[in-house]
Amino acid sequence: MKMIKWLFINRSIRTKIVWSSMLISLIPMLVLSYLFYESSTKSLERTMYRSTNQNVQYVAGYLNQYFRDLSSSALQVYGFARVMNLMEHGRTANDEDYFAVTDSLKNYYTLVSNKNRDAVIKIMIFGKDNRLRDYWSRAASYDSIPFDESIPHYGDMLDLPFQQSLSFTYTDAVLNQDFFVFSITIYDPFYRSKVGSLVFYIQKKELAKVIEANNQAPNVVVLRNSRGETFYHTNDSYADLVPTFPVPDAQLNNKPKLIQFVQRSDLLVGTSYLDNGNLTLTIVYPNEELARHRDNTLLITIGAFVFAMFCISLLSLLAQQYITRPIKQLGQAIKRVRHGDFHVALNQPNRYRDDISELTRNFNFMTEKIRELIEQGYQMQLRNKEAQLLALQMQINPHFLYNTLQTIGGKAVLIGDYDIPEMCRSLGELFRYSFYEGNTESTLGQELAHVGNYVYIQQFRFEDSLQIEFDVPQNLMDAPIIRFVMQPIIENAAVHALRGPDDRQLLIRVRAEAMNGEIVLSVRDNGPGIPPEKLAALRGGLEAKSMEVFAGVSIGLKNVHERIRLAYGDPYGLTVDSKPGEGTEIRIRIPYRKRGESHA
Repeated sequence: MKMIKWLFINRSIRTKIVWSSMLISLIPMLVLSYLFYESSTKSLERTMYRSTNQNVQYVAGYLNQYFRDLSSSALQVYGFARVMNLMEHGRTANDEDYFAVTDSLKNYYTLVSNKNRDAVIKIMIFGKDNRLRDYWSRAASYDSIPFDESIPHYGDMLDLPFQQSLSFTYTDAVLNQDFFVFSITIYDPFYRSKVGSLVFYIQKKELAKVIEANNQAPNVVVLRNSRGETFYHTNDSYADLVPTFPVPDAQLNNKPKLIQFVQRSDLLVGTSYLDNGNLTLTIVYPNEELARHRDNTLLITIGAFVFAMFCISLLSLLAQQYITRPIKQLGQAIKRVRHGDFHVALNQPNRYRDDISELTRNFNFMTEKIRELIEQGYQMQLRNKEAQLLALQMQINPHFLYNTLQTIGGKAVLIGDYDIPEMCRSLGELFRYSFYEGNTESTLGQELAHVGNYVYIQQFRFEDSLQIEFDVPQNLMDAPIIRFVMQPIIENAAVHALRGPDDRQLLIRVRAEAMNGEIVLSVRDNGPGIPPEKLAALRGGLEAKSMEVFAGVSIGLKNVHERIRLAYGDPYGLTVDSKPGEGTEIRIRIPYRKRGESHA
C-alpha cells in the first residue's frame, strides 16, 4: 500500500497513466513469461528425455548382446561331453581318452575365441572341487596370470549360484595390466548339481573399446556386477551424482530401463539391467546442450519481457499526451483566467467528441460568457459615471459661475491688472464647455479651443516651460468628436513631462489629418519619453478591460480609449509610441463624418 501511495500520490496525470499501464501489464507479462519459459524448458526436457531413452536402449541392447555372447560361449560347454566330464571327474590315464578330451578342449577354445572375436585372452576350467582342470592362453605371456588371493573374489567366484555370473576388473601385479574377468559356475541342468566353473580373461582396454564404440562423449557409462560393485566407468566425473542401485534382482527385470533427472535439472541418469551378464548398466547424460538451451530460453524470456515492458511504457508515454496535453493546456488557461485574462481561448477541432474536447469547449464558452458579462458591466458602470457627471453639471449653475468670473475680471481691469480678466475668461470658457447641458458630442474646433484655454491657464503656473502648437486643417474643425478627449492627454503630458529634474521647455504639437475615412489626431511632446517596460505595461493596460472608470481626479488615458471605443467601436482609440529621451506621441483615431451624421 505504501508503494502504491508513493507511485500515485502527488504525481502528475502523465506519471499516473504510465505507472498504471506498467503495473496493469506487469502481472500478465510475468505470468506469460513464466509459462513460456516453463513450457519451453519442459519441451526441451521431453525431447532430451526421448533421445536419452533411445540412447539407453541402444547402448543397453548392444552391451546385453555382448555379454550374451560371452555367457552363451561359456554355456556352450554343455555341448562338449568330454569337457563336462573333465570338469566333473578330472582326467583319466587312458591315452585315447586323453587325446579326445584334448581335441574337445581345443574345439571349445576355438569356439569361444571366434564367438567373442578373439577378445578372450585366457580361459580357465575348474572342476567341481575348484581345482584347475585345464586352461588356454592366447599368448604365452598370459600363462603367468596368477589365480590366487591377489584376484578379487578369489574365494567365491568358483561357487556362484545357479544361472549366476560374476564380472569384475582388476590390475594384475605381475603383468601390470588391467583385466576384465567373467566367471560362471556350471551346473547339471537336471539335478542342478555343480559340475565346475569357467573363468574368462579379457583385457580391460578391449572392453573399453566395445563400450566407447557405442557411447558418445560426454556421456558416462557405469557398469555394476551382481554384487552391486562398480567395476567399470568411462570416467569418474559424476561419481557422486550416480545414484546407488541395489543388487540386480527380479525387480529390475520388471523395469529393465529407468531414466530420471538427478539433482541438477541438466543431468539425466539412465539405468538398464543386463540379464545375460547379471550386470547393471548406468548411463549418465551431463546434457550441456539442455543447460545451454535453458539459459538461452531464460535470456530470451527476460529480453522479451523487458522489451514488452519498454514498448508498453513508450506507448503509454505517447498515448498520455493526447490526455494530459489538453488537460495541461486547460490548467494553464484556467491560471490565466485566475489572473484576470478572460480573452484566453483553447483550440479544439469540432470533430472531436471525447470528454476532454467537451470540457475544452465548455471552458471556451464559459470564458466568452464571463468576458461578455464583464464588458456589459463595465459599459454600464461607465454609463453610470457619465450620468453622475451630468447630474453634477446640472447641480451647478453655469451662468452664475460665468457671470461671477466676468465680474471678477471687470474689477481687475478697474485696478489696472489685465492678466486676471484673461484668466477669468479662460476659466469661464472651461466651465461653459464642461457644464454644457447639451449632448456629450462636440466638434474638433471646440475641443481644441477647450485645450487652448486649459493650456493658457497652465502657462500661468509653469510660465515659459509649457508651449503648445496646433497644426489642424480648417476643414476638420467642424468634424464631430466626443467631449474631453484632448484635454486629458494634454494634462497627462504636462504632468509627466514637466515632472523631471531638468528645466527643459515642454513643447506639445497637436496635428490632425484625414485619411481613409478617419481622422488621426497626433499629440507629440519633447519630454523624457517612457521606458520600454512601462510603455509595454501602458499598451497592455489600454487593451485590457478594467472595472474602474476613473483613475484619481482626472480622466486617464485608458478611460479616453474606452470612451472612444464605446462611442465609435473597437477599430478606434489610442495608440502610444515613445522612446526614452525623444518624447512621446499619442495618436487618436476617430471616424470622419459630417456634422449631424451618426456613426454606423
